Amino acid sequence: MSRRDLPSRVSGLALITVVLLAPAFMNVPQTAIVTSASCVALVALGLDVLVGSTGQLSLAHAALFGVGCFSALGLGTHGAPWLLAFAGAAAMTSLTAVVVGLPALRIRGLQVAIASLAFQQFAQQIPNKWDQVKFVGKTFDPPSYLAGVTSQYYLGVALVVGVLLVLAGLRRTRGGRSLLAVRDVEQRAVAFGVATGRTKLFAYAVSGAITGLGGALFALQQTSVSDTQPFILRESLLLVAIVVVGGARSPIGILIAAFATKAVPGLLAPQFGSGIQLLIPVILAGVLVLSVVLQPEGIGGVLRGLRDELGAVTERPVPRPLATDPVLAAARARSLREVPRPLTQRLPVPALLVASQVSVRYGGVVALADVDLEVRRNEIVGLIGANGAGKSTLFNAVSGLAPTTGSITYRGRELLTAPAAGRSARGVARTFQDMGLVRAETVRENVLLAQGWMAQYPAVTGMLALGAAVSTERELRHRADQALELFGLEHLADERLGDLPYGTMRIVEIAAAVASGPDLLMLDEASAGLTPEEAHALGDRFRALRDELGLTLVVIEHHVPLIADTCDYCYCLESGALIAEGTPAQVTAQPRVVESFLGRGTLEPVG
Repeated sequence: MSRRDLPSRVSGLALITVVLLAPAFMNVPQTAIVTSASCVALVALGLDVLVGSTGQLSLAHAALFGVGCFSALGLGTHGAPWLLAFAGAAAMTSLTAVVVGLPALRIRGLQVAIASLAFQQFAQQIPNKWDQVKFVGKTFDPPSYLAGVTSQYYLGVALVVGVLLVLAGLRRTRGGRSLLAVRDVEQRAVAFGVATGRTKLFAYAVSGAITGLGGALFALQQTSVSDTQPFILRESLLLVAIVVVGGARSPIGILIAAFATKAVPGLLAPQFGSGIQLLIPVILAGVLVLSVVLQPEGIGGVLRGLRDELGAVTERPVPRPLATDPVLAAARARSLREVPRPLTQRLPVPALLVASQVSVRYGGVVALADVDLEVRRNEIVGLIGANGAGKSTLFNAVSGLAPTTGSITYRGRELLTAPAAGRSARGVARTFQDMGLVRAETVRENVLLAQGWMAQYPAVTGMLALGAAVSTERELRHRADQALELFGLEHLADERLGDLPYGTMRIVEIAAAVASGPDLLMLDEASAGLTPEEAHALGDRFRALRDELGLTLVVIEHHVPLIADTCDYCYCLESGALIAEGTPAQVTAQPRVVESFLGRGTLEPVG
């Protein structure tokens, strides 16, 4: 156990002790209050799956809480065992949440919140307006061993702990990484094999299931519901405040905020009178404002800060890649080429990628105009041109991120008909001009994200840590470590990507792309942010990737010496059109290229 982990372990053991012994120090009403707070905590954890992991703001979780509660009541009052009632409530709420989330496939940001608000407003009217739906007044008779408040308290604890374990499993596996990619780099997530639409609906499904468990626990505890106040819009807004104050993606912080909001007022009422209930909205508003101003990451941010202070190490790793022999490192990492790509895609064609009459138009703007180029196997191909020439647009066309006409064949098969999220599985990987990784996550997690297409197990098996997911994740982590070692980044594996210098982040992005097991590696301004010495070393790594790993590279680059030293062939674009091709020396010697690329009449000799 590392020194950094020690504070978390100690505080965790202390928390477990307090939770297990708490009923011995509370009376029956107090225990019931804490159990009710557990219901709200479950709903808040479900909401955080959307807010924290995917950036989707829902204002309908109080209504979903009601769906879970009334679903459990409906099953329980018809004789269903409580376990079946809980499972049915989770399933029904999950399905409802997916329906609520459907608009998120076409809209973003506040529009998603408004769509969920519409459902909240509609749903909270059902019990009061629809006489034929007799939700209110139903009775859920718990079994004898769950009739006592103490047993219900421990059931609430078990549910919360179970949800925490499931969420921890989600964060460590493909599903959780896909959610973060949708949150932070949605437009580029498809380059990692992430189907953004399915990922969003998966998030809504998980969020709804957890919320449904909270509703089922509430139904079991209350046995009947005569008041719909817990399910109205005000409670949805309170749930959002709990997540913000607790800290998005901080389950412990959210639990603290939930219990402080829902349990503490009731526990303090006997000592301070019912007036404390009137002060809670004022206190919560003040805490919310202070949290946003002083600590935007909420209670979770405070806890992380304390953990880092208490577990701080005297020396931090140098935030630059280590010097390595690229040839030897690539030789050790040859297993990165062992990927489970279908044999039917391995066609013996000399040209790996062929673009014919490729055009990209955005309305009336022509970004690419009838571009033809060919990339042969085991070549390093340079792509040069001034800013706005269409270089990144060509990469976007190959990746499926741009509306493209014409033809792009890869391994002899048409690529434009393949879904964008499926192109990484065919062997196409790329980096982006302005960083396509998740800066809030660690270096290793970002490399794992790029290997998403290799994790073919269902997301649920990852959440539950079942066999196939565990073995696959173990293999992917091994591959990630190999890729980091290849680029001298192994000492930075657990560092947050956003804390590293920009040049180092660029190297991490290349390592992530290589880890995804491509045949074609497309690098967009890979040397940006690097020193001249680092750029020269990068050229050596490019050659090692080609010679030792058998990769084919297409490199967008403004650093002409790097193009001259490493590329076998070169293309130059101007205003979306191809104006020159040949060896780097031939292309950079053409007057039109010199004028277009550098804006002057001479160019230093290359070669």
